[in-house]
Amino acid sequence: MTKRFYAIACAVLVLCGKAMPQFIINGQASAAFVKSNDGESQYDFNEGRGSFVWRWDVFADAEISDNITFLSNIRLLQDQIPHIDLFALRITDVASTGINVQAGQIDLPFGNLGEQRFPKQNPFYQLPLIHEHITSLCRSDYKVWTYTPEYAASGDGVRLLDQGLYDLGVKVYGSVGMFDYGVALINGMTSTTGTYSPGGLNPNHGFGKVARLAVTPFTGLTVGVSYAFGPFMKDESDYIAIVGGRPDTSAFYGIAPDNYLQHIVGGDMNFSAGHLSFLGEAIYNSWDYIHSVKLKAFGYSAMIRYAFTPRFSAALRAGGITFNKISGISEYVAATNDWYTDPVGPSGKRIAFSDKWDHDVFRLEGATGIRLDESLLLKIGYQWNRTLGLSKDPADNVLFVQTVLSF
Repeated sequence: MTKRFYAIACAVLVLCGKAMPQFIINGQASAAFVKSNDGESQYDFNEGRGSFVWRWDVFADAEISDNITFLSNIRLLQDQIPHIDLFALRITDVASTGINVQAGQIDLPFGNLGEQRFPKQNPFYQLPLIHEHITSLCRSDYKVWTYTPEYAASGDGVRLLDQGLYDLGVKVYGSVGMFDYGVALINGMTSTTGTYSPGGLNPNHGFGKVARLAVTPFTGLTVGVSYAFGPFMKDESDYIAIVGGRPDTSAFYGIAPDNYLQHIVGGDMNFSAGHLSFLGEAIYNSWDYIHSVKLKAFGYSAMIRYAFTPRFSAALRAGGITFNKISGISEYVAATNDWYTDPVGPSGKRIAFSDKWDHDVFRLEGATGIRLDESLLLKIGYQWNRTLGLSKDPADNVLFVQTVLSF
């Protein structure tokens, strides 16, 4: 356990001690077996070695008064590194206006991931592909490695949506008739949240802006639209971009990272009728890049779930991401098949580059859920992954068996 975890745990206990009658604690504990193929892909699990894993989520809320509540969610995995996902103060119905406010580490008002963040409500082992895929845009230096997908597999890429979507900031939200709204200012952006940045502080000079509007025309159907924009690069000055695996030493020099913005728009739908439910989301993302290049991507996720009996259900989910082409001029040495950083190079040959900045991907997942007890759930599922544009698709399908206990 880390000192940070103990400090936050003590803060929770202090708050709880002052409001013990209104204190609520519950959680989820899960244990799973995961086995994937061992392919050259970011989707393989532990290099294809079958592994047992566990996860523990604790939700601790304290009602300080009728309209003031403390909210927290602590997540712990088998690496035993605590993750503080939610740590917020909520004020409801501010000055009798119907407006609610959250401040601290909040969940972002983008898309309809909602309770699917947690194992009990998620029929599968992972989040949708648009939250999980690591692009070829590197987080450490913002190089783009188009032709070396294993570089992205090392885990240094920037996601389109940053997994669970939590960040430090402030959120204003509420409902007006059939409409629900939410707007937030955050330290990071939806692709690069600032939650685990050094010191947990804002790594940018600007803030990320996030907004969502949803309408529920009748019970069982909710349709929403989300939009976010803001700087996604860390505040550094020595970035060197690589387009298609080829260096451009003049890339970011003299240009502040705050001038490079992420713009992302999303649409989502949640529908349920009887034993059937549907959850869908689509996003269109654009990152500003060097020489007025835009790194764009379109992603989608669609899940259908049916409960055959109160104990048995099945779910199917499909998701995919497509990327745009980018163009530039680079130095190519035909004899060695290498790219050089100097402007001329040994061959003196310059060619134009035009290709997608990442490989299109597709994922299909199937799972069954069996409720063994009111609080105990067993899930079994399989994931088919396809990386397009390669001479051979990596062997990276995944099988999982997971039990989830809620308390």
